[in-house]
Amino acid sequence: MHKLRTPKRPTSHTARRRGATIVESAIVLPVLLLILFAMLDLGVASVRYNALAEVSRRVARETILHGSLAPQAVGTWGPEAFEGTAGDDSDLVAAAAIATATMDDEQVNIRISWPDGDNSPRDRVRVEVDYRHQSLVPGLLPWGSFDLNSATTMHIVN
Repeated sequence: MHKLRTPKRPTSHTARRRGATIVESAIVLPVLLLILFAMLDLGVASVRYNALAEVSRRVARETILHGSLAPQAVGTWGPEAFEGTAGDDSDLVAAAAIATATMDDEQVNIRISWPDGDNSPRDRVRVEVDYRHQSLVPGLLPWGSFDLNSATTMHIVN
């Protein structure tokens, strides 16, 4: 016949150890979560910065094809400066829409300028893009929100 064992009562040493574990967890867990949220927030900021760089390259590539010698069917852009957002209904920023998935298009500011004052071949076009990154958990991280910027300058090809 099998005897049922009665559970042992915790000794004072075991009870003290449990208490120490709870105190250690209360100290370590918030620090660990802060580090985790900081890494996540900076990771999202990095993805957004890379997306802004891609937006500036895409818009610049599209713009250099619309110089003064571009076919009439394609149309010419510039040399008047453009300022708007990725959410604008403009041919100038249509190439930006695909790369701004992690951001609100209305918050992605795009500026296009022609530094040489003309849109002839070999003249330059400059595209500047910026976005204000808001922390995923406002007030938790010391850096709060900050600006992300990217710029691309290319020569017009036609």
